[in-house]
Amino acid sequence: MTEEDRGVSGDPRSLASAVLAGQTLDGPHDPGTEDGALRDAETALKAAPAPEMTFKQVVSIGGRGTIGLLFGLAVLDSIDNAMFTVFAPDIRESLGIGSSAVAVVGALAGVMVSLGAVPLGSLGDRFRRTFIAGICTLGWAVAAVFLGFVQALWQLVVVRIVAGLGKANEGPIQGSILTDTYPPAGRGRVFGLHRSGLPLGIALGPVLAAVVAVIVPGDHDAWRWAFGALAVPGVLLALGVLRLPEPVRGRFEQEALLGGELPPDPHALPVTLAAAFARLKKIRTFYSVMVALGAFGLCVTTIPIYLSLILEDHFGQSVEARGVIGAMTAIGGLAGAALGGTYSDRLFRRSPAACLYMGSGALAALGIGFGIQAYAPNLATYVVVGMVTSGILFFGLVPLTLVVAAVTPAEFRATAFAVVGLYLALVGGLGGALVTGLAEESWGARTAIAVVAPAASILAGLVLASSAGHLPRDIARAAADLLEERNERLRLARGDEAPLLQVSRLDFSYGPVQVLFDVSLEVRKGETLALLGTNGAGKSTLLRVISGLEYADRGAVRVSGRTVTYADPATRVRLGIVQVPGGRSVYPNLSVSENLLIGGYTLLGDSRDLEERAREVLDRFPILRQRLDQPAGTLSGGEQQMLGLATAMLLRPEILLIDELSLGLSPVMVQEVLSIVEGLKADGVTMVIVEQSVKIALSIADRAVFMEKGQVRFEGPAQELAHRDDLVRAVFLGTGGA
Repeated sequence: MTEEDRGVSGDPRSLASAVLAGQTLDGPHDPGTEDGALRDAETALKAAPAPEMTFKQVVSIGGRGTIGLLFGLAVLDSIDNAMFTVFAPDIRESLGIGSSAVAVVGALAGVMVSLGAVPLGSLGDRFRRTFIAGICTLGWAVAAVFLGFVQALWQLVVVRIVAGLGKANEGPIQGSILTDTYPPAGRGRVFGLHRSGLPLGIALGPVLAAVVAVIVPGDHDAWRWAFGALAVPGVLLALGVLRLPEPVRGRFEQEALLGGELPPDPHALPVTLAAAFARLKKIRTFYSVMVALGAFGLCVTTIPIYLSLILEDHFGQSVEARGVIGAMTAIGGLAGAALGGTYSDRLFRRSPAACLYMGSGALAALGIGFGIQAYAPNLATYVVVGMVTSGILFFGLVPLTLVVAAVTPAEFRATAFAVVGLYLALVGGLGGALVTGLAEESWGARTAIAVVAPAASILAGLVLASSAGHLPRDIARAAADLLEERNERLRLARGDEAPLLQVSRLDFSYGPVQVLFDVSLEVRKGETLALLGTNGAGKSTLLRVISGLEYADRGAVRVSGRTVTYADPATRVRLGIVQVPGGRSVYPNLSVSENLLIGGYTLLGDSRDLEERAREVLDRFPILRQRLDQPAGTLSGGEQQMLGLATAMLLRPEILLIDELSLGLSPVMVQEVLSIVEGLKADGVTMVIVEQSVKIALSIADRAVFMEKGQVRFEGPAQELAHRDDLVRAVFLGTGGA
């Protein structure tokens, strides 16, 4: 039975339900496993299917102003790129620079679009996106005016860098705004309309260039007037965008899965760029999209400039003629974007993986088309091939945008769109300028294009197609994570006390190797939890994820009900999570006092408080007072462990994570360290301790968690674990590793 036979509708409930229905999740329901979580998501997704929406209904929900203004910005951005491509020979002659220099400057603008998109994406996940888009557009308009006055290569470089940064909002900010303004049932058509602004600008840009070239006297100065004129509509559009309302992030996913919007979390922590990037790389579908677009960028960002040079050098076409040819070629892209938007919503409901295959074919088609255009025997062939391949490309890009929106969390979706552009222009664009430039110097422009473009685009298509198998589970995980967040908020709303530390459905991988599987645990305030398990069970890795040294593939980490999953380590330290690393908790070449000073780095602005805390920890660890000037590396193993604990206690942690408490210590030193830990426990310090000895762990812990092969096999009172011979035997009663 197909998804259509099941009566899949156009809203996100049914869309994701169709995806989940194709996923193999056999066996009985188990809410404690990942598959159980995915079934919970599927149940919610199927709960209230909605009918398909007409485009008029879609636009009525989000308003005409948003899509209209952002469409205008897309057209304007594309006109800017197209005119630079058409005027490349004239710019070369006016400034007296080489073809390679013009090509590199053209690629540099694209690189700056991507470089600027990354910080803008991070800002867009925190602040008002419509304000960011408006200010960026005003910056671009200023650069367009100054472009008309450049007289040297360095000035051209500076102005195009500013222009690129101004246009950097198109991917992360505008894409995120559209995603949260219009419902998923019509996103394909909305993105199709927005994307159609790109080929429309490509078509209009050469025409405008040709018109200006006819009106403005002078052989090679028309480009100066053309770019200055673009500033006027740029300012008008920017003012309109600044007046747009800010959409709620993740609104439609929340309504579809949860039946309504989650109220804003006043205690939500900002997602750092490093955390967002680390999390995005672990979404397999998204990572494949990044790599594929990086390879695709080798041909798409630079080669159009070389094709323009070929039109002049080999076909003898003037700027006016090149403008007409560019406009004719772009007609295919305009038609492709329109058809892609119309068809993508239905395609994504029927088979999200088909969207990846369509995008794969589109990427490969463009590179092959570029190669054919380079050796086109006549202009007619050149134009026809350009129209067809441009249409295929834009037809495939729209459903690819839906895939990115479906697998990325709403908290950092703007960053996701930015990262996609980064790989396209930075990895591919700058690399393409260098590779194609070297090839052009050695083989000539035609051969360089015929070799580089097909090879890069076919590789990109293969990488993209290879990710289709991961897409269903990536979408299901996004749905399950949203449900888990809703359930946690409901629990707190009922008045249930939040645990001091909560780990929920956590997955983690080192590269392709997954080491934590659906790990969940809770620690109450003042409790001591022993984390036990066999070698390689993932205990130390779990502590690293809790402390922020690693970022989870999936799941949540919370402190007193506050989500810290994407907070950086420094933020978690300020919130009270402090870790004592196993076997490397001191700086051996520094003295004891210097170790304490570095450990209290968050207190350096208050020397009096730091001195007071230092006295407290030295009172607790009197042996260290006698060793203040001694290098930490000369201390005994037990004394080094004490110094590690003292450094941690300097920060007065809410949650103390201790890795390998007794590793390498003599029995005498173990007892000394244990007495200190028992003192901390008596003082009400909450601790999670990884310990290699079951006997030691059970003597100090209130509860125990036993892990094996990255999964929790037991969680309960510590003394209850002592009666589980099957688990206790696994760690050899104290001889097993941690």
